[in-house]
Amino acid sequence: MAFQNVDEAYKFYGRYPYEVGFPLKKYRESKFCKWLCAERGVDNLKVRKTSSKRTHCKAKMKLKKIYDDAKENVIAVRIDLLHLEHNHKFIKQQEEKNQLQCNKTHDPEYMEFIGAMQDSKVPHHYITNYVSEIHSGPKNVPATSQDMRNLEGSEAWGEKCQ
Repeated sequence: MAFQNVDEAYKFYGRYPYEVGFPLKKYRESKFCKWLCAERGVDNLKVRKTSSKRTHCKAKMKLKKIYDDAKENVIAVRIDLLHLEHNHKFIKQQEEKNQLQCNKTHDPEYMEFIGAMQDSKVPHHYITNYVSEIHSGPKNVPATSQDMRNLEGSEAWGEKCQ
């Protein structure tokens, strides 16, 4: 299967993790583009005193970018490898699925509003309470409190919400 660009391929595949209930992680974009289950973890195991939620899941989709003759522009993206088998439980609750990083959609105007409040030195807890009230409760807020904290003090906050 082929797509016109990486964004179109992500729209196609990005719905799958949301419906099934697992976190998706983008991995390097060069000639190939990989989207992995975020439960994957690292291949070289280190002995640690703390446990990890990662299960070394091998589920992934690998795309190959096809360039024009000048090798400057991507003219198509083809699925090179697709592995759908997971070795962990899926997230079932809708609220938890919505809070996965891969499922968050940060509206630029919304993030700009939060940024303007932060620039005006409005305390963080006031911002989170206000946003929570607008959305009829904290479960319905499209950005977590930590997302808003990460936005604060970031010079490139406009790029984060795109």
